[in-house]
Amino acid sequence: MKIRIDKDIVTFTPEHAAEAAELEALWIKMGNCVGENKSLEPLGVYIPSENKTASFHISGLSEQEKNAVPEIRAPYDTDVYCVTCNKTVHIKAGEVVPFCCGRLMEILD
Repeated sequence: MKIRIDKDIVTFTPEHAAEAAELEALWIKMGNCVGENKSLEPLGVYIPSENKTASFHISGLSEQEKNAVPEIRAPYDTDVYCVTCNKTVHIKAGEVVPFCCGRLMEILD
């Protein structure tokens, strides 16, 4: 995923289909026009030499929005896998990416 910062605008550009699907889920969660405004707030510490992951908290979500399960659809026929138990499943384009071991399965590119 490419990230560009231009003053107060941050642009995310997915580099493959799995990232595009995840960005769409984030867009839907953040873009609900009804209710309170939502924002991303840094969570914890990001030190690139120690950890490759930066975490953010989405503030302003209702309890219903927090518990909503994102519906990510496969962009093409592909296999998905569980990062916890390594189970793989073949799904067709447009099918919902399933959950396994409590989290969304990852698309194999």
